[in-house]
Amino acid sequence: MKKFVTFLTIFVGLALTMPGCATKYPDTTVEGLPRIKHKRLSAAYWEPNATLAAYTKIMIESPDVSFRKNWQRDQNSSRGTSSRVTTAYMEEVRQDLSKRFVEIFTKELQERGDYEVVSEAGEDVLLLQPEIVDLDVYAPDVKAPMRSTTYTTSAGRMTLQMDLVDSGTQALIGRVIDRRRAREDSFGQISNSVTNRAEGDRMLRRWAQILRDALDAERQE
Repeated sequence: MKKFVTFLTIFVGLALTMPGCATKYPDTTVEGLPRIKHKRLSAAYWEPNATLAAYTKIMIESPDVSFRKNWQRDQNSSRGTSSRVTTAYMEEVRQDLSKRFVEIFTKELQERGDYEVVSEAGEDVLLLQPEIVDLDVYAPDVKAPMRSTTYTTSAGRMTLQMDLVDSGTQALIGRVIDRRRAREDSFGQISNSVTNRAEGDRMLRRWAQILRDALDAERQE
C-alpha cells in the first residue's frame, strides 16, 4: 500500500498569539471566591483561610471532556471522505482522556504521594470535580484505507477547569484553571495515536503534580 507523507504546520490558536487576545480571568468566581496569584496555573481562586492540611484522602470524579468549538468541522474541511473525523471517534477520545485523568491522578497522589484515593465522601476527603475543555488535537489519528505519516509542530492543547470541594460539607474550597499546550518541535514530529496519547498523559501528569505539591506544602506548614 502506498505511503503518503504529509507535513502539517500547526499554528497556535489566535487566543494564544494575538496581542490583547489572551484569556482574561475575573477577579472573583460567581460563588465569590477571590482570585489568588499562582505561578504554575493560568488562574486560581481560593476561599480565604481555607487549608488543604486536613485532607489525607482524595475522591476523584471522572471529568467531562469537550473539544474546541468547531473542531470537527475544521478538521474535516481538509480531509477526504475516507479519513473524516466521526462523532464516534470524538467520543472514543473523550472516554479515553477521562479515564486517563483518573488513572494518572490516582497514581500521582496515591503511589507517589501519601494520599489514599477513595470512592466515598468523608470529613477528611477532598473531592476533585474536574472538567477538560477546549481540547484541540492538531492531527487526530483517524483510521483510513491508505496509510499516511503526519508531522506536526505540537500534538495539541487543552484546558483544565477543576473545583476542589470539601466532600463532607460540599463547600467549594477552590477553583483552578490552566491552559496547557503540548511540547513543540519547530522541525516537526511524527503524530499518531501513540504520540498524541503520550502528550496528553504528560499534561495530565503535570496537573496532578501541581496538586500533589500543593497538598504536600500545606501538610508541612
